[in-house]
Amino acid sequence: MSDLRVGRISALNMFPVYHHLERAHLPGVAFTDGLPAALNAAVLGGALDVSAVSSITYARNAGRLRLLPVGCIACEGAVGSIRLMSPVPLDRVQRVAVTPHSASSVTLLRVLLGPGVPFRALASDDDAPSALAGGEAVLLIADAALLAHRDGLAPYSIDLGEAWQERTGLPMVFAVWVARSEVAGTRTADVAALSTVISEARTAFETDPDAVAAAAAWRFPFDEAYVREYLQRLRYGFGDAERAGLLRFLDLAQDAGELGEVPALGALAA
Repeated sequence: MSDLRVGRISALNMFPVYHHLERAHLPGVAFTDGLPAALNAAVLGGALDVSAVSSITYARNAGRLRLLPVGCIACEGAVGSIRLMSPVPLDRVQRVAVTPHSASSVTLLRVLLGPGVPFRALASDDDAPSALAGGEAVLLIADAALLAHRDGLAPYSIDLGEAWQERTGLPMVFAVWVARSEVAGTRTADVAALSTVISEARTAFETDPDAVAAAAAWRFPFDEAYVREYLQRLRYGFGDAERAGLLRFLDLAQDAGELGEVPALGALAA
C-alpha cells in the first residue's frame, strides 16, 4: 500500500506536534512541508491524505473532509504569530494587504474589521515594508509575523488572537486536523494510528515543554527563551472550549459572508 501522505506546517507554531511525529518514525507515512494555504490546496486537490488545515477551509469543504478531533492549533488571548502590522490603530485601518498563506487569519480579520475595508493579496512577505510605506496595513502569519513584531516593522502590531478573545471571550481555532473523506473511509487503521501519535505529541509537549523549546531553537531563528514563551500561548487539544470557539468563529464568518453553511461540528467531533 502507498504511503499515507501527511501535510506538515513548516512554522514554529506546529513544531511541538511534528517534532514528536518525526521521533515516532511512523512507518508508511510521507511528509510534505508547507504553509497552511499550500497544504489546504494539496488536501483538496488530492495530493495529501491528512493534514492540519485552516479551520475556515475545513468548514467550506466539510462534505469532502473528515474532521479528526485529536488536535488543533488554537490560542486563548494573544498568540503572537497572527498579526496585523499597521501604520494606524485597528479602528482606523483603511486598506489591508493580506498574507496569501492563511485562509483562517484572513477570515478572522474580515470578521474583526467588517465588510467596508478593502483587502488585497500581499505578493510575498518581503513586500510588507513597501505596503506599509504606501499606507496599507499588512496581515502576516507564522514566523513572518513573529519576526515583524520582534523587529518593530510597523508602529502598531495588533495580535488577532488577542482581539478575538476580547470580542468573544473564547479560544480562536486557526487550524484543525482533517483527512480526505475517501481516505478516512478506506484507510481507517492508518488514520487512527496517525491520530494516536498526534494525541501523544500533545501529551509529550505538555509533559516536557522545555525539551521541545530547546529543539525548536536549533531549527528556527529565535532563542530558546523566546520559543518557550511563544509556545506557551498555543493550544493543541480540541476540547469543549476549542469547539465552542470554532463554532463561534464559523457563525461570525457566515454573518460576514465568508462561509455559506456552518457544518454540524458538534456531531462530527463527538
